[in-house]
Amino acid sequence: MSQNETTSNGWDLIAAASQNALNTQLAKIPPVCVQADVPFKPLGNTNVAHVDITIHQPELQVKGGSGRQVDVLLLMHGLTQIENKLEPHKGPKQTNYDLIIDFLSEDILVDMKLDIPAGDLAFLVTVLKETIKQHLKGGKEYKVASFALSNQDAEKYHALIPRLADFSFVKDPEKPGRSNLLVLMQTVSPSKGKIYFNKPLLASGQEFMVLISNQVFLQNFVMPAMIENVKKQAKQKDKVASQIAVKSLSEPYLYQVYNTQDINLQKDHDPWISSLTASVDTTEKALCFYLDVKADVTFADFRVETWDKSWQKFQIDEKQKITLKQTKEDKGKSTKAEPWEWLVAAVSWITLVILGVMYAVVENKNQDLGGTFVETAPLVVQWPNQKYVTLKSITTPNHVVLDLSVQF
Repeated sequence: MSQNETTSNGWDLIAAASQNALNTQLAKIPPVCVQADVPFKPLGNTNVAHVDITIHQPELQVKGGSGRQVDVLLLMHGLTQIENKLEPHKGPKQTNYDLIIDFLSEDILVDMKLDIPAGDLAFLVTVLKETIKQHLKGGKEYKVASFALSNQDAEKYHALIPRLADFSFVKDPEKPGRSNLLVLMQTVSPSKGKIYFNKPLLASGQEFMVLISNQVFLQNFVMPAMIENVKKQAKQKDKVASQIAVKSLSEPYLYQVYNTQDINLQKDHDPWISSLTASVDTTEKALCFYLDVKADVTFADFRVETWDKSWQKFQIDEKQKITLKQTKEDKGKSTKAEPWEWLVAAVSWITLVILGVMYAVVENKNQDLGGTFVETAPLVVQWPNQKYVTLKSITTPNHVVLDLSVQF
């Protein structure tokens, strides 16, 4: 298949499904049987068409490139009879109709093509178009995704509750069945992101996934955990929240948690946190935490320093237990003096920070979300006929990607 690309495109949450996976579920929708009299005016004369047709399940076909439009093929068979004008067809006659559905429009039927060469039957396009508009209006029978938008009462837990949404389809030119339907959602960002994507988001072997943007994850799940754990060691606990912030990096849509100023610690010789950061390392594809602690030895007129840099990846065991596992570490110190062993030990606090992030992601429940981050994030969008969702993996190539197994 075409190479995929992991990007948020300025959206806080993205839920993705492959064209094949959606068509498999849409195929389970019961057909719509239509028996109706539809008036039409061939050559200005009013006439009535007696329609007796069956409209079968829709099949999505993502168009080239990316955007809001998708072709939907509806297989139809039956009779359309015009009094004293045409000989009724005996037995079923099948043909494909291309319906262009605009998910932003209430009048979803934009155009239709009838696969027949005879020009004198062109009025059937009008008849069938009106029939389909009347019986499939709004596309309610063909729901491909659903989600709930937040209200003001839930704003304090808004990181995973969408309040703005849009759609996009991304064509896989090599394997069209692997094309993507994307549900694009904003939870904290004030305006919509981009709807055009250069490549599919789903990787090979993925059918369903949820992407949580780098900014939303760091700002709403990592930073609060860091603040709470630094407070336990800080001399001025009430200032810590104002000393840690999130900033954007040079690469689009990527961010970093960092300390805006030195954070004084409650220890002898007045040590301080010189640098504290958290980000996603796109080379290691891991969460990266860095802590640097310094102190001045005033009577000896020299400075001591110790640091630790830890790379962490999510792991899920067979019992669905989620942990962060260190995959790489870089640490050091500027002194071997025994009196300063306590300072060297200070960087072990980074473990507490990491454990705090783990608690925020895996264990911390809140009432409005209805569960923890890992329980709620996979459920931001409901797919057709969805029953159970299992988390297969959590990866951090740049944003946080939840690979899902959806049972129907």
